[in-house]
Amino acid sequence: MLPFTTILLAGDRPGDALAKISPGKRKALLLLRGRPMLLYVLETLLATEEVGDIIIVANRVLDIQNNAEVRKAAAVSPRVSFREGAGSPATSVLKTMDELQIKGSVLVTTADNALLSSSTLSTFCRAVREDKEIDAAVGLARESDIRPAFPHVKRTYIRLGREGYSGCNLFALAPNAGPKAARAWSEVEGRRKKPWQLILHFGLGTLVKALLGFLDLDRALSAVSQKMGLRAKAIILRDPLAAMDVDRPDHIPMAESILAQRDGAPPSP
Repeated sequence: MLPFTTILLAGDRPGDALAKISPGKRKALLLLRGRPMLLYVLETLLATEEVGDIIIVANRVLDIQNNAEVRKAAAVSPRVSFREGAGSPATSVLKTMDELQIKGSVLVTTADNALLSSSTLSTFCRAVREDKEIDAAVGLARESDIRPAFPHVKRTYIRLGREGYSGCNLFALAPNAGPKAARAWSEVEGRRKKPWQLILHFGLGTLVKALLGFLDLDRALSAVSQKMGLRAKAIILRDPLAAMDVDRPDHIPMAESILAQRDGAPPSP
């Protein structure tokens, strides 16, 4: 089976707090243990069997491409390339797929997913492959798995039924479904940090069910699928690190401590 073509989003949102403190004012180049954050994600992708070509996509992509450490890491494999993005993550995915005429399965992740492991990524990819009915998949982690591991880390949860869910910045698009899913994503991406607005997008009835506690994950995905005209499913990842994107300045000490332990080095004092 052909590997996933992977789009690694490395752009910036206006006013991003991490971009302000990063080399070149680019969030993807934020230094974690002295290395650009992007490199940790790139290395995970390169080490994952299910991943094929890797396309690093960003606004002003030359800022990323010309970084000496990124350029050196990308030169290790001919599978790595760079493309100019568009105005948002979803439109950048759509633009990349249109320009490159990508026909196979597509994996999408982000440069701030620095704590993602190759084993967890493989779990996600295999689960997508094994479900023949998936057109679009999203990686989620349960609040009940995240809070015990990271009780003091602030996350955004969407509460469905008795469980809260946090996104893992992992998406998969089946062949021929990618453009349609990316367009649907572009309609809702601005609401990703506002759970009630996001749910309302899929209908007032869906919001009422959520408010009354009747909207569980399966019903929510059914509403999403109906709205998108695609079969959307969630892949639940038990690894809480899958949801620990480095998105705020207070996430940096946590990320550096975890990366130090992963490398077998003592964390910085």
